[in-house]
Amino acid sequence: MERQNIFWSHIKRNRWAYLMGFALLSISSMLQLLIPLLLGQFTDKLQSSTLTYNETIKFALWMSVVGLGIAFFRSTSRIYLYRLSRMLEMRVRGELFHHWEKLSAQYFNNQRIGDLMSHAISDVGVIREVTMQGYFNIMEAAMLIVVSVIAMVSSVNPLLTLVTMLPLPLLSLLAYRFNSRIQRQSVDMQRAISDLTSRVQEFTAGIRVVKAFVQEEEERKLFTKDNQHAVNMNRRFVRSNSLFGALSSGIVGFSFLVSVIFGGVLVLKHVITLGEFVAFNTYLSLLMGPIENLGKVVNLMQRGKASELRLMEIFNTQPDIVDDVMAKPGIDLIDGDIEIRNLTFSYPEASRPTLKNISLKVRKGSSLAIVGRVGSGKSTLVHLLVRLYNPPQGTVFIDGRDIHEIPLQTLRGQIGIVPQDQFLFSSTIRDNIGFDPKPYTDEQVVEASKVAQVYDNIAEFPEQFDTALGERGISLSGGQRQRVSIARAIIKRPAILIFDDSLSAVDTITEDLILEGLKSVMNKRTTIIIGHRISSVQAADQIIVMDEGEIVESGTHEKLLRQNGIYADMYHKQLLDQEAERQEGRDRGVGKGFAQGGAGA
Repeated sequence: MERQNIFWSHIKRNRWAYLMGFALLSISSMLQLLIPLLLGQFTDKLQSSTLTYNETIKFALWMSVVGLGIAFFRSTSRIYLYRLSRMLEMRVRGELFHHWEKLSAQYFNNQRIGDLMSHAISDVGVIREVTMQGYFNIMEAAMLIVVSVIAMVSSVNPLLTLVTMLPLPLLSLLAYRFNSRIQRQSVDMQRAISDLTSRVQEFTAGIRVVKAFVQEEEERKLFTKDNQHAVNMNRRFVRSNSLFGALSSGIVGFSFLVSVIFGGVLVLKHVITLGEFVAFNTYLSLLMGPIENLGKVVNLMQRGKASELRLMEIFNTQPDIVDDVMAKPGIDLIDGDIEIRNLTFSYPEASRPTLKNISLKVRKGSSLAIVGRVGSGKSTLVHLLVRLYNPPQGTVFIDGRDIHEIPLQTLRGQIGIVPQDQFLFSSTIRDNIGFDPKPYTDEQVVEASKVAQVYDNIAEFPEQFDTALGERGISLSGGQRQRVSIARAIIKRPAILIFDDSLSAVDTITEDLILEGLKSVMNKRTTIIIGHRISSVQAADQIIVMDEGEIVESGTHEKLLRQNGIYADMYHKQLLDQEAERQEGRDRGVGKGFAQGGAGA
């Protein structure tokens, strides 16, 4: 179901609060109408030389009281209405973040971070400005125009009022002509800001690559281009906005000119008094500000409409990974028995299947290792197990249940996964290891770090587990990030553990220590290990070899070696590589010995 209009739903939700704000603003507007009346009376008495000292004091006191009343009620109404706009800003930004959390990984694969940041900051900021300045100015203009015109007609002269107001409908025609242009240019300006934000984010995230490849000059050129484009789009918008404002002011000024000329003639012909003429022009001056503001509001509304459309596009994007209608809410735990039956899967944008006819069983408490070339579908298989993507119904089963029957919260809460990218948050090491809805004790965090063989590294930091990490954990080495990610997964003590090529950045000695430490964790837990090193997978109860989305070999380590296929070929190549590394190490040792001997001689 599509979401309601943001502005309209906000007004409906806070209708009584807006009525209260309008009432306070109405009192302020009514008080403003007393100023022209007092000025008119004062002028007439002054012209007729009947003004006394006491009456002068009386007029001054009344105008002071009225001025204080206007200031109080106008400020109160402004604070009241502005508070509502800030509440809307907070609510929309919170709902936007909450909605993003519900969307699948596929959605974020197709979005730029700069665009998302622009939506959350710039677009929501425009929404706030519309409900802050826009609503306030509309209410004030509506109230002042109505009561001022009534006062001008009833207390001064209907003909003068009509003639003076004749140019003002041109403002509506002007707003109509600028409507689509301003909205279109507002969209272009927001897109340019998104491009610029994406450029900065990409540069800061890849700063090490930029410096390593000496690309500072090229990056500066790209930034300058996007920066200039943003300036150009903003200039276009400002030119249109300024032209609209200038023409609006010209129409308002023409109304003043008509008032002075025609009103002056009426005073000379004694149709109206000088006091009424002063009062009329004071009424008109009270009107001109709100009327000019209406022109600005039209521009602001167009920007708001463009921002609202961008936000509504996000809100109306439905998550494609949700609890299925088959889901049974009573399922709180899983044991870890996995079965896959004739699974064929394609990504939405792919032209051919990524996985084809996958069938296998992983018994509870056993281990499965997956090896294969890059792009063979290994990670896709485990992503389907945690439903980062939806497998076809009737293909993936856990504990004999179709995976679609298991609520997402239960499924993902019972699976611990160490992904390839080892993403860490820019908080403390303790927060990254204990990244879970339920709290963990310091002892549990320390124990998980020891199993992952990262405790000794953490102990060397001055702040130890309270060490704050940089963006994406950049202050740690690749191996340290992998081991912290492993600690984050195993501290959950999940029913199913998945290691997606999570030992690639550690040396073979550390790998052996980690695998040894994981034995106690893996005991009675279903474990899936994706790896390229045979040493990290050879102890698994079952090993499958994938190639081009299919299982081409399966069995134990010994059985696969006897088949003399892809697995055996990988094993022998890695043995040769290891032997070459060892020989290189021995050669370096011999060379060092000769050098030391020569130096001694």
